[in-house]
Amino acid sequence: MDIFAEWQNGGTQLRWRSSTAANDGHEVAVFSRRAGTPGKPALVCVHGFPTSSVDYFALARELGSDFDIYTLDFPGYGLSDKPPEPYVYSMYDDARLLVHAITEVWGLTEYRMLTHDRGSSVGMIALGMLAAQDPPALPADVIVTNANIYLPLSNLTAFQTALLDDATGRATATATTPDLLAAGLGASTFIPRRTLGDPEIAALAKCFAHNDGVRVLPDTIQYLHERAEGETGWLEALSKLPVNATLVWGLHDNVSPLRVANHVWQGYLRDMPGRSRYWVIPGADHYLQCDAPQQLAQIVRLTAAGEDIALQTLGDSPDGAVLVDQLNSA
Repeated sequence: MDIFAEWQNGGTQLRWRSSTAANDGHEVAVFSRRAGTPGKPALVCVHGFPTSSVDYFALARELGSDFDIYTLDFPGYGLSDKPPEPYVYSMYDDARLLVHAITEVWGLTEYRMLTHDRGSSVGMIALGMLAAQDPPALPADVIVTNANIYLPLSNLTAFQTALLDDATGRATATATTPDLLAAGLGASTFIPRRTLGDPEIAALAKCFAHNDGVRVLPDTIQYLHERAEGETGWLEALSKLPVNATLVWGLHDNVSPLRVANHVWQGYLRDMPGRSRYWVIPGADHYLQCDAPQQLAQIVRLTAAGEDIALQTLGDSPDGAVLVDQLNSA
C-alpha cells in the first residue's frame, strides 16, 4: 500500500498569507485533506512535529463511516510549501491558519478537535482565538493526545536538541536523509518498532522528502522556544474554556512520558467547566493514532456520545484502553 500517494491524491490546496510580521505577507500553498463521510459530525485533526496529516491515515479509516474528517499540513510540513530561511515558522501563525481553515475555508460551526504533539500547542492557541470570536466558534470537544505540552517533564531527544541549537542545527539537518529520519522515528516512537518496510514509515519518508522538508527542520523546531514561553498560559486558558476535554495518552512514550499527561490532567484539565476524561492506551507509544487506531477511534466515538458515558465506571475500556479518571460538571 502506498499511503503517501493515496493521501496526496485525495487532497486539495488552500492559500495562506503568513501573519508573522517577519515574513512580510509571504504566501504559501497549504495541503488540506478531507476524509470520512460528508454530513457526519465534523472532526478536525491537528498534526505534530516533524510529521504531517498523514499521521491520521489509519484513524481516518477507522472513523470514516462515523465522522467527516478535516486535516491540513502546516507550512514546513508534509505536502505543504516549506520555504527556507529567512522565513519564520511560528505556532501562532499556524493557529491563525487553523482558525482560518475552520471558520472560513471549511465553514465549520459544529465540530470536534483532536490534536497531537506540536499540534496540541497550536490547538490550544487556536482555541483561545476561536473563543474570542463573536460569536465564539469553539468545538464541542477537544481531544489532546501525546504531546510535550509541559516541557519540564518531557524528554527531548539528542536529535531534537541538535536541531534546536544554532551551532549544530544546519549540520544535523544536512547529515539527515528523509529515510533516516523516518526510520529513526519508526525505531523509537512506534509500537511495535517499525522499519522503512512499514507502509506508514515509508509514507513519512516521502513526506519528509517532499519539498526538501529535512532542510527546514532547524527552522520548524524553533517552536519549542514558543512552547517554553507560552505553555503554562495556554494550559491555564484551556482549563477555563467551556469545552469538553479528553486526554488520551500512549503509555510507552519516552519523549512525552506519562508524567506529562498526569501533570496536565491534575493541574489543568480535570476540573474544567465541561466534561473531562483521561484515557491511557497501554499498547501505544507517541504515535498512538498509528499504533492503536481502533482504540483511539472508539475513544473518539465515546467522547462524541457525551453524556451517554457519564455513568461509565472507571476501568471500562474500548479494546484495552483504560479510563484513568473522569469528571462530570453540573
